[in-house]
Amino acid sequence: MINMDKFSQNFIAPERFEKTKSRLLLGPNGWLLFVACNSGIPLALSVKKHYEEMLRINGSDLKEIPLIGTAEKLLTMIFEDSETCPRLSSHVAGSNAFVFQCIHENTSGNTVNENLQQLLQAVRTLKAHRAQTITVVTPYSPYSRQDKPTFMKREATLAKLFADQLRVAGANIHLTYHPHALSLFGLYEPDMTLVALSGLDLFLEIFSSFRDRKDAVAVSTDSGGAKFTIHFADAMGISHAIVNKFRHSKDKSDMLGVIGELENKKTALITDDETVTGSSFLNVTRNLYTNHGIESIYVAISHLKMKKKHLPGLIEAHEKYGLREMHVTDTIPQIPEILGLDFVKFHSLSKRIASTVNRLHYNVSVSELFSAVK
Repeated sequence: MINMDKFSQNFIAPERFEKTKSRLLLGPNGWLLFVACNSGIPLALSVKKHYEEMLRINGSDLKEIPLIGTAEKLLTMIFEDSETCPRLSSHVAGSNAFVFQCIHENTSGNTVNENLQQLLQAVRTLKAHRAQTITVVTPYSPYSRQDKPTFMKREATLAKLFADQLRVAGANIHLTYHPHALSLFGLYEPDMTLVALSGLDLFLEIFSSFRDRKDAVAVSTDSGGAKFTIHFADAMGISHAIVNKFRHSKDKSDMLGVIGELENKKTALITDDETVTGSSFLNVTRNLYTNHGIESIYVAISHLKMKKKHLPGLIEAHEKYGLREMHVTDTIPQIPEILGLDFVKFHSLSKRIASTVNRLHYNVSVSELFSAVK
């Protein structure tokens, strides 16, 4: 016989529900929850810290954002046969869950696809246990350079496949930073939303001391980044130049020339969304220094995917070809050899991501955060 008293005692009456709400940060999409995949724990903890600091500054009664997935209690179990299984340590129904994962990384040894699979499984697990809204947070969007097939190479659009995988797993929103191509937005519509922070505001902040300098020029490493560089140059009040580049293979590209006015320029600001080998911006750096008399070169790259074997070229550019500083973000965890280079400056995105998460949680405009960038 069923003991109805047990059910009566645990029935959530309206007044009890009000007490429950006071312990949660409720928004139109559910109560706020952070979920860290195994390779996303440092990122989640850093964003959590900044979000809770904003709560404190604004006088919120809530002191802590609930987090599933820590170094002490990993979200994803890895079995002896290498299969993986995410296990939620607490109730998630009705939550607005933000799932953090660094899919590209140079530290744990996991491949992109291993981290990607863990992310998809985490999303499906949250969906299966009634999370109300699921936002995937990957600071670098995997396969974003494969937004269209290469000419005559019989390829598929794998960036679209990634968007499809997120949708099928159960995600509603994908939050990322400085995507390789704006065409990614069209791959998500209309069933999902892509929220992609441009990276322009950070570059403007980093190079603010060069505003309106007549001897400075903004340089794009190829025609693909030309529009971004022009926006950057216009906002900085400086001139711009575009490099014409031809890529022979995945590891080799030739610089064919520079389109733009370089006469009387002494400082170059090179911007790019990402690099793997560094060949593009290193070729440009050597050319500007050797052939055009550019004395000081500063580089800003959002996503640094460079491996240890490519560091000699980077160091040579610093020692011989005028590379003063290289600025990168923390979207991709880095090896100690790169972290130890004193001319490489790292910039955390945690505050930007925390502020964006706050806006998404309450269905408020994200662009207002970056309204100063035109």
